[in-house]
Amino acid sequence: MKAIAAAIIIALVGVLLVGIQQYRVVALRGEVEVEATAKKKALDANVESEATITTLRAEAQRNAAYLKDLNQRIKASENKAKQARKEFEDLKRNSKPVRDWASQPLPDGLRGKAGGGHKNVSVSNRTP
Repeated sequence: MKAIAAAIIIALVGVLLVGIQQYRVVALRGEVEVEATAKKKALDANVESEATITTLRAEAQRNAAYLKDLNQRIKASENKAKQARKEFEDLKRNSKPVRDWASQPLPDGLRGKAGGGHKNVSVSNRTP
């Protein structure tokens, strides 16, 4: 009888150990499945991030090229303006019509020699 009781106890302990191991295997499989899902999501997010990075790099290159073009245009415009100012100054100095005009005396009104300079024109002493 003792042998049968011992065999039953050993069988129960064996079944208990197998049950515990089976529970651990099921739990580990669930953890592996969760980790696999998380890994797939992370990989998908990584692929999307790489696509975004590639797009942003291309955009940055286009912006750099556009900025370079704008800077070249600004420099060309500044050079044209500088040349125009130089030509204008040369014309002021070397153009006979401009020199003749500049050598004329200013009109009396501009020189401060106006006839009744500080007269109040709002007074109604004028004849209609």
